[in-house]
Amino acid sequence: MSTTPLFIVTGLSGAGKTITSKVLRKMATNFYVFDMDILVENQNFQKAACQWLTIARYNSISQKSTLLFGAVPDPYNLEICPDYQTFPIVHTALLHCNHEDRYKRLQDRGSVWTDENILLTIERSRTTV
Repeated sequence: MSTTPLFIVTGLSGAGKTITSKVLRKMATNFYVFDMDILVENQNFQKAACQWLTIARYNSISQKSTLLFGAVPDPYNLEICPDYQTFPIVHTALLHCNHEDRYKRLQDRGSVWTDENILLTIERSRTTV
């Protein structure tokens, strides 16, 4: 059983998870801070989610809490991972920003974030948030 709480920071693409994790990594020296996307291989988000919870459980053994930044529950569903049940307390926070700021942030990323993909993502979020 883990002895420290787990902290999860989530939000839609472009909400500010990456920049917030970078800032907290520098400030919160008594926590392990991770961006969940760095373990994803072959688009297998669920496998990465379970790997992160195993890492967080081992961090807890060292008496340090973990802050996980990722799009939870989609595509990461932490609750179905075996290690999720080992945490006595799970705190969650949702980052949110307006659609105009998200559009600009996603546009600045380039690659798969075409105008069409950005508009589809924002439209989808209007129905789920």
